[in-house]
Amino acid sequence: MKWYTCTPVPFKGDHTFFCRDSGAFCKAFQRIGVESRAIMPTPIQEGDDPDLIRTEYSNLEDSGWWKSLGIDGLVLYAWGMGKYTPVARAVHEAGIYLVVYMDTSGLFYPWRYWSVLTRHLWNMERVRKGKWKGTAYFCLRFLRAHTIGALNTGVRKHLEMADLITFPIPLALDSIRGNRRLYGTRLGSRVALIPTPIASHESRGSLFQKRNLVVAVGRWDDRFQKNPELLMETLEKFLNGNDDWDIDIYGTVPSFMRVWHDALPSGQQTRIRLEGVVPNEELQKSYAEAKICLCTSRYESSHIVSAEALCAGASIVAPELIPMLSCAEWYISHDSGTLSPRN
Repeated sequence: MKWYTCTPVPFKGDHTFFCRDSGAFCKAFQRIGVESRAIMPTPIQEGDDPDLIRTEYSNLEDSGWWKSLGIDGLVLYAWGMGKYTPVARAVHEAGIYLVVYMDTSGLFYPWRYWSVLTRHLWNMERVRKGKWKGTAYFCLRFLRAHTIGALNTGVRKHLEMADLITFPIPLALDSIRGNRRLYGTRLGSRVALIPTPIASHESRGSLFQKRNLVVAVGRWDDRFQKNPELLMETLEKFLNGNDDWDIDIYGTVPSFMRVWHDALPSGQQTRIRLEGVVPNEELQKSYAEAKICLCTSRYESSHIVSAEALCAGASIVAPELIPMLSCAEWYISHDSGTLSPRN
């Protein structure tokens, strides 16, 4: 059997790609004895993994090119977006079994959670683009969502090409099943729950040797989604009453977080470590020691960090933000953590 994966976006193709999303699916296939490689468009980038195939984007829309690979199946990681329908169609026409992986929380605005998501969209655009420009962007997105975007024509055509459509969390699966009039009546027989793939490393041999450690991982320069202000405030309050705990913060560390860290009392400075960006293998070691994985995001489709930490025996702590962070509700559902109201 040959099962390949494809992301039609020219991301970096190094180890950071192969520990998540379609790269992680590729490695997972290999671990169970299935021949697999990942496919992305050019240009070739420094550090590309040997298991990555770079090709001209036009080839991704060519059924003949896909047929020449001689593969049995493909996992397409293209978010079901209409602009990637030609890629899905080419795979389908090549006679390859096509799995469309929908990395989505299943919100399907404006058809579900209208008031919550309208407020979320308003806040996001104004935080990221400023008061006036953000308001203009919000109005444009709002109008599009309630006119041409509400028809979901592009997504419907994309999904029509799939033999199987998969979703990473139960809410997303339930949402699309409840919107068959928008996405087609044949959905019921072609949808499945497949959690987000995560990396697997030899360091997992040290699992469950736990200590009082909290781990937080994120792109902390994304101030709206990852919400570093909530992270910093939470950790300060937590350490005030928990002198025997340590904190490891991984990921992009912007200057304002370093200023915050430098201003902490010396006792807290030594217990909060800004570790920066490290290989996934190093994160696995930290998960193996941690009792808690802290997520302060305002929204996630599937939070890979939390999924990895759960597999290493850590508990998840996150804000109670339904539906924007409904993956966390699922992650903690088997006595595996707690959600906190935002007060």
